[in-house]
Amino acid sequence: MTPRVTIVGGGSTHWTPRLLTDFANTPTLQDADVTLVDIDADSLPPMLDVAAHVAKRRPGIGLTATGTTDLDAGLDGAEYVVTAFSVGGFDSMRHDLEIPARYGVRQPVGDSVGPGGISRALRSIPVLLGIAERVARRSSDALLLNVTNPLSALCRSVTRETPVRTVGLCNEVIGLQFVTSLLLDADLRRIDPVVAGVNHLPLATALRVDGDDGFERLRALLDDEAAQAAPLWMTPPSGMHYRKVSPGAEWTKADVIAGNRLKLELFERFGVLPASSDTHVGEFFAGFVTPASDFGRDWSVHHYGLDGHIADKRQDDQDVVDLLASEEISTFPSGELVAPLLDSMRRGVERPLPVNLPNTGQVQNLGEGTVVECIGLARDGAVVPRDSVAVPSILGEQLRRVAVAEELTVEAALTGSRTTVLEAMLADPMAGRLPYEHVVRMTDELLAATRRWLPQFAAGGTGA
Repeated sequence: MTPRVTIVGGGSTHWTPRLLTDFANTPTLQDADVTLVDIDADSLPPMLDVAAHVAKRRPGIGLTATGTTDLDAGLDGAEYVVTAFSVGGFDSMRHDLEIPARYGVRQPVGDSVGPGGISRALRSIPVLLGIAERVARRSSDALLLNVTNPLSALCRSVTRETPVRTVGLCNEVIGLQFVTSLLLDADLRRIDPVVAGVNHLPLATALRVDGDDGFERLRALLDDEAAQAAPLWMTPPSGMHYRKVSPGAEWTKADVIAGNRLKLELFERFGVLPASSDTHVGEFFAGFVTPASDFGRDWSVHHYGLDGHIADKRQDDQDVVDLLASEEISTFPSGELVAPLLDSMRRGVERPLPVNLPNTGQVQNLGEGTVVECIGLARDGAVVPRDSVAVPSILGEQLRRVAVAEELTVEAALTGSRTTVLEAMLADPMAGRLPYEHVVRMTDELLAATRRWLPQFAAGGTGA
């Protein structure tokens, strides 16, 4: 049976080429009927060209794509709906980054937590909820796969307010498996973490590597300077933003350790290993992103800034040009998880993958229904959590605080309560470390600057 996939935000030069190429590389998805939906009609023809090019360069596959600006038409008959969009683009994100910076909050990324993440959620949640409500009416059995940030808060709004089956997908845990493979000379496919957290703060409480205790092997490496001088089996991709610290031209394990200094500090102190890049992790632990450490740079935290996000977009656009000019389609997986999950569901294979699901006990520190990141399995047409763990130490308490801030953010986005926005800011690790009066002013400034994307706050005022 031909899989029918709808990508909302299908004009994205970041997501759509990656997903289409992954589909072409996945036997169960090579005949997919893909519908690209976007409010920007001009963004669709280039992505349809990508789909046609991929299908042409892979003889024998039946991959097809159509485009539309009509969401209802695009959802009719869909089995899987991928949501990948940005409300306001860089025009809105500029405020998310620049206003907090004036108050001393330098956000390395600014799209998940912190004042920027909260601001982004306030304008994105109503949009995703509107899409989900249309899914419920037009294709009620479809599985919604959200890849839009802030992922946990957005997924929570859908699972709280609609009956639509929803899974959030992010590849940060895959990044941890890759880092571990570099450090321990292990096959990435043989690295199995137990994960409990929220998106961009997934916390590995255990790690198996080729059946052994991966934490024990990692501690041994961190205690052995000679072993750290060993060369890597491959050079880290430039997108990981590592800075070389070892002598000579060859990259070594010491360079990878330096590029993950923040997460390894938390691991050695508290026995729990954050699974995201340090750039994301630093936003959840405000004490690492202060003037004392050059706002985290001394801890290996990379700052994108608005210019960095724009540069990434330009690179995505150039990648499309290069793809259309190429005679071959790469067989290398993108690292995104949409295709692997759909493949597992269609084949009935219980492949462990990091997923974001409503909490039913897989993260014992957090409340029922909170959207949490865990290792999941495709089983009987659904995605279910594999493990049930409690996150120990201060990291478990920090996780609880983050979850509280995200719950308040969802409530604020749904109700238009300015007071609840302030409560979310006060609970947030980065925003909440500011003087109270600064949090109030920063919150008011963000709401004012982004008001054209916040119709639920149109009534104004400072109360509920």
